[in-house]
Amino acid sequence: MNIKRIAILVFLIASLTAGSTVLITSANTAVAPTEIEDATGVLKFVTRHDSTLTGAFAEAFVASSYNTFGMTVTDFDFRQASTDSGWKTLLEDPSKSVDIAWGGGPALFNTVEKWGLLKHIDPVTDATLFTAINESVPNELAGAAMKSFAANGSIIWAANAISSFGFTVNHDFLDTYGLDVPSTWEELASPAYYISPSVKAISMGDPPLTTSNTRIYQIILQAFGWEEGWSIMTRMGANSGIYPGSVDTRAAVVSGEVGIAMTIDFYGVIANRENPSCQYIIPQGQSIVNGDPIAMGINCDDYDKAVAFLTYVNTPEGQAVWLTEGLDRLPVNETAFDTPFGLTKPYHKALFIETLNNEGIDFNETLATENLDTTIYYFHNTITEPHTLLRNTWGQMVTQLEDLTINSTTFFDLVDDLGAVTMTEQESIDWNEQYQDDPLFSAQKDGEWYSFAVAKYNAILNFLNPTTTKTNAFAMIPVFITTIFVATLVLIRKKKK
Repeated sequence: MNIKRIAILVFLIASLTAGSTVLITSANTAVAPTEIEDATGVLKFVTRHDSTLTGAFAEAFVASSYNTFGMTVTDFDFRQASTDSGWKTLLEDPSKSVDIAWGGGPALFNTVEKWGLLKHIDPVTDATLFTAINESVPNELAGAAMKSFAANGSIIWAANAISSFGFTVNHDFLDTYGLDVPSTWEELASPAYYISPSVKAISMGDPPLTTSNTRIYQIILQAFGWEEGWSIMTRMGANSGIYPGSVDTRAAVVSGEVGIAMTIDFYGVIANRENPSCQYIIPQGQSIVNGDPIAMGINCDDYDKAVAFLTYVNTPEGQAVWLTEGLDRLPVNETAFDTPFGLTKPYHKALFIETLNNEGIDFNETLATENLDTTIYYFHNTITEPHTLLRNTWGQMVTQLEDLTINSTTFFDLVDDLGAVTMTEQESIDWNEQYQDDPLFSAQKDGEWYSFAVAKYNAILNFLNPTTTKTNAFAMIPVFITTIFVATLVLIRKKKK
């Protein structure tokens, strides 16, 4: 870390603890899910999958030989919860009797397991189900774990589908604005992808509202390292519009509102079908294969039905449901492509093979779980919440570089300032559990992170426009703090030149 960066961070941290007060509403608040009635005969789920997907599987199961209970689609109760705390609320209450947890990524399931809310599938007491899952799901694919085992050999969760993470481009948009087709994450942080204050090149999802985009951000942090990763994501955010969830993020590239969208693979497939100018791209050497888990809830009270459903979704026929048009997901078991329906999906099989052959990063799933919430809300409070200010700051930097008001040396100094991080990776790990469990602590950190971001963006703007008085709504930090902060930057730069 250079001298200038140390001065910036020391000053910012000092200012944030010196009495500046910022009142914001924490996004780390789960809306209480609708109460689940403990209706006899109803199979109850907590999920992040949408109704199109859950409905397709319910209909397929009802029509299968595994439905020996005479169930209809009305006997399925799928409850969606977007936050970790929402899952906790549903799974920990015996009166809600959630039978199956489904979809949301390994980090979420590892967190839920840490809370003791998943029923382990034992090789002896749950022999039939254990065998069905264990024989269908490989231990790993492309270097990524597809099953999680307890110390006694029981299965905690198993992947039921796989995904890669990348971005979907709209070639018409890129051609219109003369932009190159990107192939790496760091390209998306380039000034070349800043178009104008009103036109955004990229769509990114706000991480509290999208598991898949959160995984993309974790991949970037692990691929480039903590400080450089945050710098890249901050500039990506400055080139982007921030959207409330992965569906809206994808829709923006399909409509041509943006030219590049953060997407999981199947959203890229759907985007291409909806708009043939769209293409899904896996950043080679910069992605991972991710398993989409399914597990039994600790308070499961319809055990036989849960076993039947979990067994069915691991058969070749059940796996092939993932290939349904509109779902367009990749199964975890390649035998799905040998079914009559699977044989009609050569495009999906080609993507399946490409995904397995991708040389991704050595992704640390434990680390991803250990700092999940602090990563999510650091992004939210330093990129999403002050997004207008961030884009204005970056826009000024790019404009002044292009019109030669500043030279490239100064520009890259400011890039360092823009991407400066006030939380170390170890602190993100140390604070994560307290952030999840302590509302006062999380509110405090939300305020500190937001204030830090506002201060650094305003300081850069003041440096670029020293004669302009800033009186905008972001001026929550006393003027004298920003003045001293800017003076510190100027003095350091003078000494370096």
